[in-house]
Amino acid sequence: MLVDVHAHLDVEEFDKDREEVLRKCRIVVVNAGVDLKSSMASLNMARSYPNVVPAVGLHPEFVEKADLELEKVLELIKEAPIISEVGLDFYWIKEEKLRKKQVEMLGRFMEEGERQRKALVIHSRGGLRDILEMVTSYKVKFVIHAYEGSIKDAIRVHELGGFVSIPPIIVRDKVRRAVAEKIPLESILTETDSPFMGPDRYRNEPCNVAITLMELAKLRKQDVREIEEKIQDNFKGIMEPYFSLSGANLTNK
Repeated sequence: MLVDVHAHLDVEEFDKDREEVLRKCRIVVVNAGVDLKSSMASLNMARSYPNVVPAVGLHPEFVEKADLELEKVLELIKEAPIISEVGLDFYWIKEEKLRKKQVEMLGRFMEEGERQRKALVIHSRGGLRDILEMVTSYKVKFVIHAYEGSIKDAIRVHELGGFVSIPPIIVRDKVRRAVAEKIPLESILTETDSPFMGPDRYRNEPCNVAITLMELAKLRKQDVREIEEKIQDNFKGIMEPYFSLSGANLTNK
């Protein structure tokens, strides 16, 4: 069973063939919400597709929506087994006031993650050190989505009990390849960030996780099946107590 811990299948790029895409391989897909509308779409999608895990969140680039949407998205967390997409983005967001608000927003999601025992899949562009400092204040499981940092920081993620998630773009990204070769397998997950971050310039899809697995096997000189099984175990660990490889209906009811 393949694992895609971060995708955006609710977007219009998949409107014509969403069901076909989800049936191409044996896979469980975490569909991330980026705002209120997409978080609700993620919950609805999981009711229709048994291999979709719904996630809800408010993307840090949409920090200016926080006053209108944050409380509503936080309320949705009780309906989803995982919190995503949340985090810090200091690459696109330059204004100090908005960066501070991003930190406050992520803190709210970490509080709920701890309270409801739900993992966070975290977006990080320019804010990784701040994120790693924040997680020490909460008892939360966490994944750094589409990890693009250094080997040193990846080891720190491992030491904190977190995970780095690797998309298929690894085949054309030497920095990610270097990290994937060095970090313990116990701290690796796979994702696609579909429709983005593919192995080429075309639309990315969840089943391209298999490309990441093959690249990991080559870099680490390990059997691809062994890596696939370990990533399943890692996914099970972040999903507990809501774990099911069948995907949907994973809420704590």
